[in-house]
Amino acid sequence: MTTPKSTASRRSIEFGLKTAAALEEQFQATAYKGDGALVFGHPELGTPLDPSELTRSYVKPALKAAGIVKPLQPWHGLRHTALTIDAAVGNPNAYLQAKAGHSQFAITERYVHAAQVAFPGAVERAEERLFGEST
Repeated sequence: MTTPKSTASRRSIEFGLKTAAALEEQFQATAYKGDGALVFGHPELGTPLDPSELTRSYVKPALKAAGIVKPLQPWHGLRHTALTIDAAVGNPNAYLQAKAGHSQFAITERYVHAAQVAFPGAVERAEERLFGEST
């Protein structure tokens, strides 16, 4: 883990109550509870997980089980997917740009990303789309 590219790259992540509960449940399942502990850490060491091992052991089998045959996107693709979902639920362009951390909207527009600032209802709409029910 490293520090962000710039000061502007440091952002808070907003999420709803269901996401917070899911993250808390995952965190409670680990033996590592210190201030710097990871929510998704190595189960025996508490260290960051190896992306290649995650892809090999979990992502590829999950895609196969789901019948998805398209080539696997790199992990950065998950960022694009998450932000695109936020855009798809109708969050404002300013929200999209702030969440993506882009200094210019033209970049945000190109990637169809969503933002990380407080906009009323944005997180709830994203969770409703992900979890399929209202909060």
